[in-house]
Order: sequence, then structure tokens, then C-alpha cells
Amino acid sequence: MNYLNYEKWLRCQLLPNLPPNSVVVVNNASYHYKQSDPAPTANAKKVYMKKWLQEKEIPYDENMLKPQLFSLIKAHKEQHKTYSIDKILSNHNHSVLRLPPYHPDLNPIEMAWAAIKGYVSSKNVDWSTGKVIELVKEKVAVMGAPEWGRICQKIKDIEAEYVKSDHVVDLVTDEFVIFADDDCDTDEESSDDDDDGHDYDSEKTIKNTSSASADPRPGTSS
Repeated sequence: MNYLNYEKWLRCQLLPNLPPNSVVVVNNASYHYKQSDPAPTANAKKVYMKKWLQEKEIPYDENMLKPQLFSLIKAHKEQHKTYSIDKILSNHNHSVLRLPPYHPDLNPIEMAWAAIKGYVSSKNVDWSTGKVIELVKEKVAVMGAPEWGRICQKIKDIEAEYVKSDHVVDLVTDEFVIFADDDCDTDEESSDDDDDGHDYDSEKTIKNTSSASADPRPGTSS
């Protein structure tokens, strides 16, 4: 999948079938994050840097050098970042909600794929690519609204559990930071205590050398 194919699907398949004022939930695929008006890079010409700043109504001095203009762009580009699919959907009175990174358990599509993969693995006995494709189509065909509804409800339940445990995560994180700091202090103290002029490694080496140099008893092997 790339952005061109995704946009075609978005315009031709998704938009005509969306109810009014829908919220489209998307994951972190790169084609969901194509920018509609990306900020100039450090290699861009000054004229394009100035044009971008003018369009965003960001004041600058005409005598600024490229590094100065780019520093100004970097300081403001995040708040002016827009994505192509957001613009397309907004033009049809829809909005976009992006999932947080690394949270597949909040994405019903991931759970649907898990169900499909489980079905395929249980039925694919000859391990052929053709059979895999056939089983995927077979499972997708029988996944109707009731199963999709159950998956979406499971996502809502997981999200509710996350909300309830947020304060616990904050508490545990704070405690972990405190303990980590204490451990660091302990390590430093231990290091100071060990630094008393006594060379323990040298002592072990001397003992091992002495043992190794001793003559074995008759009838034994060294």
C-alpha cells in the first residue's frame, strides 16, 4: 500500500459510504501521515522559506540568512503541520483520529487480522500460498457486522481499563524513578567503599596463580 492507492480507495470507496460527520480512526502507517503542505527543509531556497513563513503569517526579517530562516521554520512547523487525508476528509465534514504509536490493542483492525491469521493457521494444512489466499478471502467473507461489533466493543473495554489504570501507571512510574535514583546513590557509595586501596582482583590472581603452580600429588592429574 502507498499513498496514491490509499487516496484512491479513500475517495472512491470510503467517502461514498461514510455516514455524515464521521470520525475515521487511522493507525501509524506512513500513508496516513503524508503532509499536504510540508515545511521547507534546510536545503530549500530562501524564496521558498520566505513564502512558507508568509503563508503561515510568521514574521521574519528580510535580511535574515538561510540558517536563521530555517531555525524560525523549525520553531513553528509542528503547529502548522497538516496531513493530506485530514484535508480530504475535512472537506467532506469528517474528522480523523490517530491511534497512539505502538498500541495495536486499541486498533480493531489488528484484532480482525489476528482472527483471520488464526483461522488461516488452523486450516492451512498444505502450507501453500494459494491456499492461504483462499482461506483469507473465506474468513473475510464470513466476518460480518456482529463479529466486527464484538471486536469494537472489546477495544472499548480495553480503552476503559487503560483509563482506570492511568493513575496507577503514574504512581508506579514515580516510584520507579525514585528507586532508580536510590540505586544510583547506592552504587556510588559501594564504589567509594571499594576504593580503599585493596586490589581484590590482584588478590584473586595471586591465589589462582599459586594454586596453578603447586605440584599435583602423585597419581592425580592436574
